[in-house]
Amino acid sequence: MKKIISVVVSLFMLLALSGVALCSDAAPAAKQKPAKVAKAHKAKKCEAAKVANRPYVSVQGGMAFLKNSDVSGKKTGEVGFDDEYAFGVAVGKRFGKVRAEGEIGYQENDVDKPKSGDMKAYTFLVNGYYDFLNRTKFTPYLTAGIGVAKVDAKIDKFAHVDDIGLAYQVGVGVAYCINKHLTVDLKYRYLAVSDLDGYRITSMNPEFATNNVFLGLRYNF
Repeated sequence: MKKIISVVVSLFMLLALSGVALCSDAAPAAKQKPAKVAKAHKAKKCEAAKVANRPYVSVQGGMAFLKNSDVSGKKTGEVGFDDEYAFGVAVGKRFGKVRAEGEIGYQENDVDKPKSGDMKAYTFLVNGYYDFLNRTKFTPYLTAGIGVAKVDAKIDKFAHVDDIGLAYQVGVGVAYCINKHLTVDLKYRYLAVSDLDGYRITSMNPEFATNNVFLGLRYNF
């Protein structure tokens, strides 16, 4: 959990610094008044983009903190995983304060030593978002989604998972409007997959539950 908190704080700081750099006024002091007009004009464009019912595409990538998985049977124990990566692409559309999208994602985590192997997940989700619209360039939001995931895991030579299960996610985030087309997105998400079966041992209780932190870019048409 400490690692997750540190990553979230670091990304928020990165987003804030990026926002300052992108929105900084490079004009000299003598031209301060026109710069203020230009800044106000950009802010109005962002406000208009927030409420425009337009389609969008997005990409996201970040850290994946996969929880341990219990294994039972001939060999019993708990399998741990390294903190690795995840990414995804999505296509969606805004409907007022609500957004709906379809997302394809991928995640991979290596097994902690001394064991060997990895766990991979291919996710196909339908996500919904509720945006807390305001007059600033920052828009907090809530998200939830449901779909399916194909999980493929190999743990040493005694456990193997290759199954499809129900996937669901919940999360929170904040979006930063660069201009009427581009939005930077910082998101925390909890993703889990249920009803997975394993084989090559007497019995197995494979689990897939992960805390992810994403930094993404959204293009609004």
